[in-house]
Amino acid sequence: MDIILLLRQNKYLLPAIGATIVGSLVLVLILLGQSSPILISTIAIGIIGIAFPHFAIEYLKFKDIRASESAYPNFLRDLTQSVNSGMTIPQAIIVASQTEYGALTKYIQKLNANLAWGAPFPEAWARFTTLLKDSEVISRINGIVLESFYSGGDISAVLEALSEDVETIKRMEAEKRGMMAQHLAVMYVVFGVFLSIIVILYKILLPILYLQRFGAFSGLAFRSTELLGVEYFKNLFFIMTVVQAGSLGVIAGQITEEKLIAGLKHIMIMLAIGIAVFFIFIFPSKITFNLEVSPQTLGIGQSFTVSGSMSYDSQPAGGANVEIQGPTGELTSVFADSLGEFSTTLHAPTQPGSYYVTVMMTYGSESRAETRTIIVS
Repeated sequence: MDIILLLRQNKYLLPAIGATIVGSLVLVLILLGQSSPILISTIAIGIIGIAFPHFAIEYLKFKDIRASESAYPNFLRDLTQSVNSGMTIPQAIIVASQTEYGALTKYIQKLNANLAWGAPFPEAWARFTTLLKDSEVISRINGIVLESFYSGGDISAVLEALSEDVETIKRMEAEKRGMMAQHLAVMYVVFGVFLSIIVILYKILLPILYLQRFGAFSGLAFRSTELLGVEYFKNLFFIMTVVQAGSLGVIAGQITEEKLIAGLKHIMIMLAIGIAVFFIFIFPSKITFNLEVSPQTLGIGQSFTVSGSMSYDSQPAGGANVEIQGPTGELTSVFADSLGEFSTTLHAPTQPGSYYVTVMMTYGSESRAETRTIIVS
């Protein structure tokens, strides 16, 4: 079955199924306590998936028409040869319907079927033109053929001239696409630079931005004592990436094919790259844990300090639970302060030797352990 016909038949069913799947997945993620960036990215990907069938239909129609235009000069040339051999146009079409013209073949076969059912040539040719109405070139050519048929002139000469004209037009379009290829490359370079800037902002500048307090940001008002969370920037950057991919993809389609729908493949490529970058570099949460035991060489029964600091996604992990297993196996629990720092004092064992101090930090669903060695003499 023709894939375009299949998509048209399921034009509303596929989005409905997609919306159900996305809604169920988002509900599951909410119940699992996933962060807002994961939820927003899932919703965005879901919306793209739901809208994709509609745009896919339009894009496949566009590709089908362009492929038909490319094969049309061969069809006209074969008609010319058949007419020059003494056939009428309907007879020439019967012969042409047995030839393979790629995407154009199905339209020629429908034209032949109309003629076989007894439809007059002008009527069958008009239906053939209607099927290819999205092609401005073919519509014009078919109009000239029909007028030539009505006028009763040398139609073979008309067909030969038209085939040469169509070939010239397609050759010029191919040359234009070649010239536009460098502009298309620029679009991808711009998108790559944009993603690089996003990653740099998140990895380097975001910790600095986070430490500042804002009264307003991007048109949104906040309390003067409220910090913008890291998740806010993750969501903001992701939405910016989706918009950037959509905008550049549409422009790429317009400058290369002079059709906005031609940018669909570029949009999908850029979105795939952007989403991959986010899931690799930005969405994963990262715990930073610094631990210090001082002094590490001490006498029997001497006290020592276990201190450290931790951050989560470049922000202080205030309130994190810290469990410290001392050298003799005793457990001590403390909580990190608002700056993500903690400190406690322990005592060395009463026997000399090497001992381990293990610190387990838990923040939300994330945890990390570090071990240090002390020497008692």
